[in-house]
Amino acid sequence: MINTNNYCVILAGGYGTRLWPLSRQQKPKQFHDFLGRGETLLQSTYKRYKHFIAEENIIVVSNSQYEGLIREQLPELPEQNLLLEPMKRNTVPSVTWAAVEIAHRNPEACMVVTPADQTIITEEDFAEDVQVALDYVGKHERLLTLGVKPTHPETAYGYIQMADEQQKYIYKVQSFTEKPELEFAKLFVESKEFLWNTGLFAWKATAFIHEVQEHANFFLQMIEDAERRRLNGESDVEAVQDSFAKSPSISLEQGILEKADNVDVMLCHFRWTDIGTWEDLYNALPKHDGGKNVVMADKAMLYNCENCLVRLPSGRIAVMQDLQDYMVVEEGQVLVICKKEDQAAIRKFVTEVQVNMGDEYV
Repeated sequence: MINTNNYCVILAGGYGTRLWPLSRQQKPKQFHDFLGRGETLLQSTYKRYKHFIAEENIIVVSNSQYEGLIREQLPELPEQNLLLEPMKRNTVPSVTWAAVEIAHRNPEACMVVTPADQTIITEEDFAEDVQVALDYVGKHERLLTLGVKPTHPETAYGYIQMADEQQKYIYKVQSFTEKPELEFAKLFVESKEFLWNTGLFAWKATAFIHEVQEHANFFLQMIEDAERRRLNGESDVEAVQDSFAKSPSISLEQGILEKADNVDVMLCHFRWTDIGTWEDLYNALPKHDGGKNVVMADKAMLYNCENCLVRLPSGRIAVMQDLQDYMVVEEGQVLVICKKEDQAAIRKFVTEVQVNMGDEYV
């Protein structure tokens, strides 16, 4: 039976710059079918949670410019369950707004916070782990992060260091490290003290609001104004918009979790991939030939190519020779050819194209 005290908050407002040129400001990665499954990353995420979270308790937080895309892709989402940010301010204001809304609906609510751009390989293990996490925070006034064992020294992920065991598979957090250098990532994996930060979190809505009040008091006005407007029978939208305009852009880890002393991490057992870069996508997809290439195109001919990713619009032809570890991606009048693991190059390309060519290409 589904626990109606449990809520899910899907964060779907990012730009996904590292997956340019397919991910654009007008249509970021969460609104694309990157994996060829017939559904976008956002749709996959929503579907994943509705198996064990009541649909009326699934809330999507995104930027106001994506309202049309979300309504189109999630027509079943209740109107009141779409929270539209007036501007980008990272995750603390987004999750604070969602927590205030959820606590207003149900003071006993527990919430899981998830990005919209992940791939879960073992769905049953995932559902079991998340429900264990929600049960834990329902019984304890703790903020819980969800981690998985690293399989290699990855520099694109965040790491969480485990300390004292609280209960089986749940540990107090010692530290957070965001995207370390390769040498440190190797040390983290060898020490067996660190987990990858999946970007998944669970807590009581009221417990999170308390920590915001303690450690991020620049959001107090949003919380207090929203509650005052509700008591007066008014809309809290203006209070939220005013607060976003005044808020710093800050992540959950930096703004809350690194400062609070009641933060734990759960060692999870599901297989997880963050689709944040072309290299991530390459690793998540099946390989098509002996050269371990990923070909997402109707017509492509590869000669002596290895570990490459090719993605083209329907009807386009690619002929490639003697390339290793490259991405060849075309979308919307933009063709990018570079080493697929070179995230810095992608960021540089986006910036320079925007400056020299215009916003329409990014």
